Amino acid sequence: MTNNLKLKAIGLSTVITDKLANHSIITVQDYLTLNFIELQRKTGLTYQKLSSISEDVNKFITPLGISFQVSRLLQPSHVIFNDDLDVFLKGGITCGHITEFSGAPGLGKTQLCLQLAFSNALHGKVNGVLYIDSEGAFSASRLLDIAIHKYGIAMEQKIKSSLNRIHLWRPCSLKEIVDKLISIEVLVVKEHIGLLIIDSMGSIVRRDFGAEKNIERGAQMCSLSSSLKRIAHDFNLAVVVTNHVTAKVESSSTRIDCKSTSIPALGPSWSHWINSRLHLFMAQNKRRLMVSKSPEIPELIVDYCISKGGLDIQRETCSSSPY
Repeated sequence: MTNNLKLKAIGLSTVITDKLANHSIITVQDYLTLNFIELQRKTGLTYQKLSSISEDVNKFITPLGISFQVSRLLQPSHVIFNDDLDVFLKGGITCGHITEFSGAPGLGKTQLCLQLAFSNALHGKVNGVLYIDSEGAFSASRLLDIAIHKYGIAMEQKIKSSLNRIHLWRPCSLKEIVDKLISIEVLVVKEHIGLLIIDSMGSIVRRDFGAEKNIERGAQMCSLSSSLKRIAHDFNLAVVVTNHVTAKVESSSTRIDCKSTSIPALGPSWSHWINSRLHLFMAQNKRRLMVSKSPEIPELIVDYCISKGGLDIQRETCSSSPY
């Protein structure tokens, strides 16, 4: 909700927000529940300064609060691919949840993200998209090619216009993403963000920490996960992240019997934070997409291919997971 926004997120200076935070006044709600006398007594700020702060707070929450409430009423239960993927997923990607696309490089995780971003920028009821690109894999020209192939050259102008609803950000580190999420509420409300994509979560963690699982990595992952969970819940938006895979060696009584399988990276703690997982893999020289975790649908597997129009599933191959 708007009242739960942190005061840092509405543009107040760090000096002011730190002073207020020292007295446990951190959110808009914390500030609004106190009158001027209580605020003066707690903080020592002058009446003039508090008046200025209150003006900034009110400017922010009045128009944006109304806009946000309206957007929540319009927010659908799913964000869409606008094709057979929605049928396969029983409606699309669920709002209010964290969904992971996992798989080895080259299997189409970024293609899925591009398709999802564009479909919602063009068709979504709350159609702002925040695309956090940690690998530099986002390609506006590829996205335009996918869209024109799907909708035709006659839609080119509308397609290009809808690209303005996709807000691209390229972070340098995991900590930068964590810090960004503290103030992300302003962008979510102002731009009617209905979809947040991080491509790729796995790569930026690996880039910052390698394979080492130290205390700092654990703390940052916990902070990031809880922030994503809160944002998804509070704003009813869909959060989608991509993840790479890592080898899991299964040993037996003899070394010759050891075998290696690929599993999603980031470990079991991360797996507990996500609500759904779509796993992309190769089997029998075919690309396959598996719903390996979902609160809404059973485990399913379907074959797919990557074409000029992006990732296309082959519905006739849909089957229950044997795993």
